[in-house]
Amino acid sequence: MTRSTKIRGLLGLLPAVLLLGAACGGGDKSPTGPDAPAGGGQGPIDFQLTSLGVAGLPADAEVEDCTLTRFYNGRIDIDPNSGEWQLSLQVHDKNYGDWGYKDWGQSEGNATTVLFESDITGTTHQATVNGDGTEVKIMYDWCEDGVGDVQLVFDR
Repeated sequence: MTRSTKIRGLLGLLPAVLLLGAACGGGDKSPTGPDAPAGGGQGPIDFQLTSLGVAGLPADAEVEDCTLTRFYNGRIDIDPNSGEWQLSLQVHDKNYGDWGYKDWGQSEGNATTVLFESDITGTTHQATVNGDGTEVKIMYDWCEDGVGDVQLVFDR
């Protein structure tokens, strides 16, 4: 699926403030953050996008053959019971102006590493989690060529 096809399928402009979330732990199909109660039952865990690598937001990235894109904010939500995740980003580029990007799928992980498999692209994005589960760094395949090219950093 091409980037322009995915963009047309998105819901127009998203609100200026979106959050990104991811979770870790457990060692099973449903990564759980350190705050998850025993026995499950917790709703999605939310993380807010705070930076691209070491660059705080808003941050510009022009990777590989993709258009220069400004990342304003975003969010990732993970359901610790099922491992399902949803990613939303608010970005800007010269081709489309301000637009919202979405991705979702299944995750699997342990206390330090989470793998996010996209239902949209089939790509798997590897993430690392800090010791207290409050920061997640995802190497995301923004240019959809099978190689992680943008580090999305999320905090609770």
